[in-house]
Amino acid sequence: MKILFNIVKFFTGALFVFSGMVKLNDPSGFSIKLNEYFDVFAEDLSPKQDSVQIAFFADSQLFFQEKFVLYPSDKEKNVALHLLGDSSSGLRADIRYGGMERRIEADSIQGFPKQIQVVLTPPNRLNADTQSFVQNERVLLDSQEINSQEVERNWTFDVGSYIKPPNASSTFFKEIKSYSLYMSVFFCALEVLLGLAMLLGYEIKITVVITALLIAFFTFLTGYSAYYNKVTDCGCFGDFLKLEPWQSFKKDLVLSVLVLIMIGSWKHNNPVFKAKVAHKVMAALTVLTFGFGWFCYMYLPVWDFLPYKVGNNIQKIMEHIPAGERASDSIQIRFVMQKGQDSVKVTTLEYADYADKGYTFVRQDRQIIIEGYKSPIHDFAIYNLATGEDLKDRFLQSKNYQMVFIMPFLSEANTSSLEQIKMLYELGKQQGWDFYALSSASLEPSLAFIKKHQLPFEMYAADQKMLMTMARYNPTLYIFKGSTVLAKYSGNNLPVFSEILALTQGMVLYED
Repeated sequence: MKILFNIVKFFTGALFVFSGMVKLNDPSGFSIKLNEYFDVFAEDLSPKQDSVQIAFFADSQLFFQEKFVLYPSDKEKNVALHLLGDSSSGLRADIRYGGMERRIEADSIQGFPKQIQVVLTPPNRLNADTQSFVQNERVLLDSQEINSQEVERNWTFDVGSYIKPPNASSTFFKEIKSYSLYMSVFFCALEVLLGLAMLLGYEIKITVVITALLIAFFTFLTGYSAYYNKVTDCGCFGDFLKLEPWQSFKKDLVLSVLVLIMIGSWKHNNPVFKAKVAHKVMAALTVLTFGFGWFCYMYLPVWDFLPYKVGNNIQKIMEHIPAGERASDSIQIRFVMQKGQDSVKVTTLEYADYADKGYTFVRQDRQIIIEGYKSPIHDFAIYNLATGEDLKDRFLQSKNYQMVFIMPFLSEANTSSLEQIKMLYELGKQQGWDFYALSSASLEPSLAFIKKHQLPFEMYAADQKMLMTMARYNPTLYIFKGSTVLAKYSGNNLPVFSEILALTQGMVLYED
């Protein structure tokens, strides 16, 4: 039993040190993963919103009725109707509401109506008498519309009063996101220290109990994400190794068994150091561990496992498809078609036959059968905020040196580096280099930020997730040759321009 205990202790301790160090090396990355969990819990614990019902009438005769679910962010719902008369087949209606589109063949209604009515029924009235509808709009059509047998109408309904406010649980997980970086450093450092304590045999009972609680917590997280398919990568080993949800859950189950073995045999523990020395050693290791996490946040990860690491050509990564992988998803398409009250789902080959039988298209359902290869860089894009022009190809196909200054969130950026970046921009401009300042902000906040800090360059837009992957510190500076990463710098450690020049000329700078 003593041999088994020591094997389990050293294996678990080493795994904890490795796993914790990989995440502590990139605390910003693990904080992003924590925020994914917090978003999932905030959504799942928020009150379930009700449905409202929309209905259209032509001369008091119902020709369309459907329910749709409200969302917490809903305030208004825009409803649009395009009604087209046809003497042979009745009415045809194209309806848009809440992001949905429907085409209806109202063959039971003959002749073009003189009035149309749209009714939005709130949740508390869905089973009530039709005369008690709260929101409805009746429109009398003019003679020109009736003669042309075509009319377009738009309505806006206030649905904000039907939205259930967030409860305490969902609010808690939304607000705790502000502390995710601190929690990331704490949990990653704790994992490293627990592993070191196991390897040293330090306070084994306390160490194993805390380890058991930590594993129980993460077993719940990975089990929840696996069962509900909510977070597709637990972040257990950061960006070094991606595990699928069920793999993560099984790993935690194995660790749970190992912890139970240690609990049942911790009497066989032999500490490396005596108590007084052990306390001092663990105190020193604690300072070093938290210091390492702080350093990696302030000055970027020591070991870079991200797709935007130095030396990577991002265009080649985007275009590369490994052998045996599919270039795209294998998709099964089915068409939902309707005739009167009869609705069918048909294949592409069956579509024409059903169209000949009088069925009309309602919607298209797409199901992924086999997923295609998803590149580590699949969301790269740069947009001109003023014109909306996509500058991705210009950037990727450039042979020039390019500086990319990234501030994912302007409100959270450390602006102390802006004076240095202004100088780098001017010196790079003299060399004919390209310069891109990227953020996830829209045009107005970007213009306000430029004016406030008197920046000599314009801001471009990019995907928030892409920027958070590229910039583990806000801000981060990249130096590219074409689409190849030459260097990356934290905003806390921006280089002088002579250092960048030396880098581009293949020179090595030596400090006196």
